[in-house]
Amino acid sequence: MNRYFLRTVRLLSAILVIVLLLIGVAPILACGGLFCQNSPVDQNAERIIFTQNHDGTISAIIQIQYTGSAEDFSWILPLPSVISAENIEVPETAMNAFTELEVATSPVFIPPPVSDCALVGIEVYSAKPAEAVEESGVEIFASGEVGPYAFDVIGSEDPTALIRWLRDNKYRVTEPMDPLINVYVEEEFVFLAMRLLPEQGAQDIQPVKITYESEKPMIPLRLTAVAANADMAVLTLFYTDNQVVPENYAHMEIEDSELTFFTFGGNNYRTLMGERANEFGGQAFITEYAAPTLELAVSDPLLLELHSNYNYLTRLNTVISPEEMTLDPIFNYDAQRRDVSNIHDLSNMTGLYDCERESPINTGIDFFDDPGGDTTETAAALIVGLVVGGCAVVLAGVLISVGIYLGRRGRK
Repeated sequence: MNRYFLRTVRLLSAILVIVLLLIGVAPILACGGLFCQNSPVDQNAERIIFTQNHDGTISAIIQIQYTGSAEDFSWILPLPSVISAENIEVPETAMNAFTELEVATSPVFIPPPVSDCALVGIEVYSAKPAEAVEESGVEIFASGEVGPYAFDVIGSEDPTALIRWLRDNKYRVTEPMDPLINVYVEEEFVFLAMRLLPEQGAQDIQPVKITYESEKPMIPLRLTAVAANADMAVLTLFYTDNQVVPENYAHMEIEDSELTFFTFGGNNYRTLMGERANEFGGQAFITEYAAPTLELAVSDPLLLELHSNYNYLTRLNTVISPEEMTLDPIFNYDAQRRDVSNIHDLSNMTGLYDCERESPINTGIDFFDDPGGDTTETAAALIVGLVVGGCAVVLAGVLISVGIYLGRRGRK
């Protein structure tokens, strides 16, 4: 075997590796840069786990979303009652708990058999406790450290003094937040203010558990509006004795027959949820799961503890934009409501594919049902993947033929 043959084989092998790497890139592009799975985790959402305690308190485990520098991070949460340092925790496995619980309770839609028109389309594209201290018109109820955070629990009858105190103590309060803080002060809320400790970075941010006196869960969305994205999902999960329903928001529903499946996969459920919420000015929730905790198997230690302490789990979801966050949602309990399964079997239904609709809702490719996604870009990525894959097969055949030919020449 001559040197020319060895050099040629090495060169051809390198080319083949490059082609195979290109093939590997195509599925990532087609999935919008996210790992593909049947129940993708929403990347644009606020997530909260509430628990109804039996001592007149509510606990809220809140996943904090933040992108930016550690120095600029500050988190300010209005609360209906004063809390102490013992009421603030950073649960060890909360991040894993959120992911497991969201995937386990996400709506799953079993599609009908693929229609003939859809097949044609596919073939084409084949801390330390503290006593209350008065400081410049601001009452400090607690201060300390927990997990990666330093925190203060404060209150005041003077919103100007409270805002000044926050800024003086290096909590980032922007001007658009001022009138919203004023409203919560007038309603006699106190505030939990948190920032990262000096040695911590943005990558160290973890969910926080807060326990406060209240009979009903509530989300302070009015203040959230300052930093919220358009059409932001608000995913809430409740561990209680009975099913949870929205009290001052509408309780919307989506019939299975309203769903449209796309030829290339996915459906328009997220879009429908946004459109239905818009009918109520964005102020509506849908029940996506509701059942006794015994019916759902979990493995995360935090979820195992919650399942052992509470009888019932409810998942409510919505899509809301900042201009619609004019009312803080409050939730109540309803022991009479029926359980709600997250499994929707539509396999016996017909006429649900986009190509079967007289006026297709969406003719693009939507793998994750993300209304903010670029379906044209996704379709292009799929086509590029198919073309590159086909070229790779042809090139592989050519390389094998050339290798055999050169090998025979080398023996002569």
